[in-house]
Amino acid sequence: MKDKSKSKSRGLVLDPSTGKLRPVSFRQKMWQWVYGFCEPAILRGTDFMLKTPKRAESFNRMATPKMLPREVVVTSEAACRFIDFIYSQNTENNSARMAVTKCVCQTATKTFREPVMKDMALLYTADMYTSLKHTGIKEPFHIIETAEEAKSMIRYFDECGLVHTVMYCNSSGKWTFVVCNCDDEVCIPMKAYKLGRRDQVLAGPETVSLDREKCLGCSDCGKCIERYIFGCNAVGEDGKSTVDSSKCLGCGLCAVSCPSGARTMIPRDDYEHEDKLTTAILLGK
Repeated sequence: MKDKSKSKSRGLVLDPSTGKLRPVSFRQKMWQWVYGFCEPAILRGTDFMLKTPKRAESFNRMATPKMLPREVVVTSEAACRFIDFIYSQNTENNSARMAVTKCVCQTATKTFREPVMKDMALLYTADMYTSLKHTGIKEPFHIIETAEEAKSMIRYFDECGLVHTVMYCNSSGKWTFVVCNCDDEVCIPMKAYKLGRRDQVLAGPETVSLDREKCLGCSDCGKCIERYIFGCNAVGEDGKSTVDSSKCLGCGLCAVSCPSGARTMIPRDDYEHEDKLTTAILLGK
């Protein structure tokens, strides 16, 4: 990873309606700058609300402002396709494509768990934060020079059992700004989801398919139970794993962990976020 102190452009933004990158507007970049400095405080406030059941219940009743982020869960393969798309687009400027820094949730709450360097800023966000001397989390961002470097990081995070998400603000894919790699112990949106918050962590374009005939049984394996954090996997009466498809968000952790191939990822029929993050990019369709 290589640092760069200056950028020659405002950066690029993804336009999901055209499937191309375009220069970001000054307004959008300044909004992102303001949000970046407010984000640690927002996360600390959210974490405070999640500390007790009563506060969490109150938090779950609160509507999420349109401007705040939502995140779509994706498999490691979908994340890698997204990265390939970003780095494959032609541009005449010198803007950064991706940059990585310490997890914002961890730095905001001062609760650390390895790996720490796992927040991957995208396009205009990466370009801006690698140009600033100070950021909201007071940590440097390091440019990810190539798609292969970025994808190797995704695969490592997958081995660590982290869930990949693509985040956007203002309810628009034109405000896509980061690939997060989350756990359920420190990541605040994931903790909120497990405590009942459902409008910020969203189901991705894939879901799991289970062939129970191939399942080795949870007493001999059980890896799908160990690695999954959303509660859709369970042990059946016959000792083999089961899946509640209504709870599957499509992270793919159980599928890549299954040694017998009993679990595979398939396209989700009712994917609701095509206008934010298109399957043309995520699934190559």
